[in-house]
Amino acid sequence: MKKLVFLVIFLFLISNLAYAQQKTVIYFFWGSGCPHCAAEKPFLEEMKTKYPDLEIKSLDVSIQENAELFTKICKAYGTDPIGVPMTFIGEEYIIGYGNYETSGKFIEEEIMNCVESGCVDPIEKIEGEPESEEVSLVQLMGLAAVDAINPCELAVIVILMTAILTKFPKERKKSLKAGLSFTLAIFLIYLLFGLLIISGFKFITDFANVSGTWFYNLLAVIAIILGLLNIKDAIWYGGGGFLMEVPMRWRPKMKQIIQGTTSVGGAFVVGLIVSFFLTPCTGGPYFVAGGILSRISFFEALPYLFLYMCIFISPMIGITFFVYFGFMAVEDIGGWREKNIKRLHCVTGLLLLGLGAAMLLGLI
Repeated sequence: MKKLVFLVIFLFLISNLAYAQQKTVIYFFWGSGCPHCAAEKPFLEEMKTKYPDLEIKSLDVSIQENAELFTKICKAYGTDPIGVPMTFIGEEYIIGYGNYETSGKFIEEEIMNCVESGCVDPIEKIEGEPESEEVSLVQLMGLAAVDAINPCELAVIVILMTAILTKFPKERKKSLKAGLSFTLAIFLIYLLFGLLIISGFKFITDFANVSGTWFYNLLAVIAIILGLLNIKDAIWYGGGGFLMEVPMRWRPKMKQIIQGTTSVGGAFVVGLIVSFFLTPCTGGPYFVAGGILSRISFFEALPYLFLYMCIFISPMIGITFFVYFGFMAVEDIGGWREKNIKRLHCVTGLLLLGLGAAMLLGLI
């Protein structure tokens, strides 16, 4: 099973790398009410149909961030933002558009050259300007901390350690290995989930051609909504017929699976299975984090994702070692969780509200 997970991640990375390498990218800057822009749009759509590996970045210069990018690309190509439409491909740029004979033919020739021989993405020509945006470590670590203290994560490790120690009360080393194996499985599955979330957001934003600022603000609103729902559970636990935790109807089955663990290998397999039960509970902050990381390049996102996961599993590792060294009994941890479950929701809610508000205000 472990080899299968690594194989899936490896193939996923290779496929993304291959996808990135085979694309020919055009940057097409246009403005509303521009007749020449309107004439070029159907031509470019025709080119997209004719050359499937062609990617067209269609950018309205009336949007401030697009106008700023327009100026930067023009500077990189040694020209000024004279007017629209303006098209950048490889080492060439085309100002204006008349018809196929006057402009389209030249653009198609450049497309064919790029498809056959490859050419630089125009964004890469911007000297000293990163292709993607920066990620705030405070922001990312805050989301990871919120995810790490959620009641679901604490519950599953407590149930596992209780099951192992009940069956093997004198084999604390076995409980240590089982706890770490279980945590590793959750780490791997959630890492894979993160890769899929990032790729999914990249696809959606590219397909819909949405503004980066608009998308970032949407993620901020989602964080605020999740925060309010957690505060609801802190004040009115289970109110409204739902909880920001594992659904009630899933819990008996999850508990049954965990309590059936009898070996270190079994703990790993159970961790893989239980990861899917945990998703509704832990998915919110991870969803927001994945959206933020989708705004930078895929390989830039990997270290951030790894850091997020290390913070996410830290309570599991901590509880496992606390029980192993006898600093705390599993029953004490379970009792503390039950006693403070509303406080955990309150802290989670306040952190998410603060992060969402800071994102909307541009503080992070």
